[in-house]
Amino acid sequence: MKRLLLMIACCALAAGLCASQAQAGEVDILVEKLVKKGILSKSDAEDVLKEVKEAAWQEKDQERAEIIKGAKEAVRNEIKKDPKMFADALPAWVRKMQLKGDFRLRYESTDRDDTADRNRGRYRLRLGVVTQINDQIDVGFGLASGSADPRSTNETMDNSFERGDLRLDYAYARYRPWSWLSLVGGKFENPLFRPTDMLWDSDIRPEGAAAQFTHTLNPNIDLFANTGFFIIDERSGDENDPTMYVIQPGSKIKFRSMYFKNAVALYRFDNYKGQRQADVNYSSGTNSVRKFKNTLRHDYDALVLSGEFGWKTPFARVPYASVFGEAVKNTSVGQGDSGYAVGYGIGSAKVKKRHDWQFGTRYLKLERDAWPDFLPDSDTYDGETNVKGYKTSLTYGLFENTNLCATYFNTKKISGPSLDEEKVQLDLNFKF
Repeated sequence: MKRLLLMIACCALAAGLCASQAQAGEVDILVEKLVKKGILSKSDAEDVLKEVKEAAWQEKDQERAEIIKGAKEAVRNEIKKDPKMFADALPAWVRKMQLKGDFRLRYESTDRDDTADRNRGRYRLRLGVVTQINDQIDVGFGLASGSADPRSTNETMDNSFERGDLRLDYAYARYRPWSWLSLVGGKFENPLFRPTDMLWDSDIRPEGAAAQFTHTLNPNIDLFANTGFFIIDERSGDENDPTMYVIQPGSKIKFRSMYFKNAVALYRFDNYKGQRQADVNYSSGTNSVRKFKNTLRHDYDALVLSGEFGWKTPFARVPYASVFGEAVKNTSVGQGDSGYAVGYGIGSAKVKKRHDWQFGTRYLKLERDAWPDFLPDSDTYDGETNVKGYKTSLTYGLFENTNLCATYFNTKKISGPSLDEEKVQLDLNFKF
């Protein structure tokens, strides 16, 4: 009984020593002295030391858990007081990072005279990141669904649930040394003023470099100039790579609730004429070629006039109306060298909220050699030249940043077999 009481006393003493952060060696010395005096046997001493260690470990674990619990509670309380306390510790370029994207579901039906009718489901996903790394430079990149085709980010629902592709849509660096100048390089969104889709498909991201100049002449007149050097292709073993240059000066005149925006663009193509049509990636195959050689017959230096008139109306149900147009003239060709597009829109300027709506229509006529056939809108007769026809669309806001759009195309060839095409697209768009 005496020995048992001594064991209990030793355990209590050891626990007290551990609680007061005594060194483990002190407990060992005490137990060793008790063994030498014959109070404890070696086996009893081992049991005592084992129990002491277990008690110490349990107490340390309990203390550790209490400390962690207290720390978590303190952090929660501080976050409630100041939700941005940790954001301030992040680098500025991380805090300024912005995400944007959209998702689209589409049903498409196409009826062309020379082919069988086609119905298909399609979808599109786009996600972009832009961050300002200092006061003058921002960097951005985006991913998009679809194939390598620069005029489409659609994925078709087919091939037994085949996985879709996700590709680099754009990647650029932008430098703004002054408020009136913006310089960008890489693969980027088209910097040109384009009131219609006659010349440029909206999915195309040019590659190269661009500069944009702006100047406010007075409160009612803004001047701008968009310039670009775009690389069309790179040929190994040939230093004469196809390229294009563009300069587009313009202005925006504002008066009361109206504005008129206009621009003149001069395009120049280098090393494009004389290429084999088969070497022009994603060509629609409608530009003129030389017989036997199958090389492009013409150059495509062009003059383009663009204009848009907009009016914020006083009518609640029709808050906005616009008229727009564009004309192109290939200065390198004597015939089949021009095109134009005109149209109008009414409703909301942009469909962002529930019950916003927008109706628009446009007519275009684009002759065979007015413009390179790898650039026009791919939904209009597969992006070919030598076409004319109408496009009509109606968009309605279902919810915040969610809308339904119905589009109808009716186009045909200008020369050659008529081959009318009718196309219907129903789009459900989600923006985030």
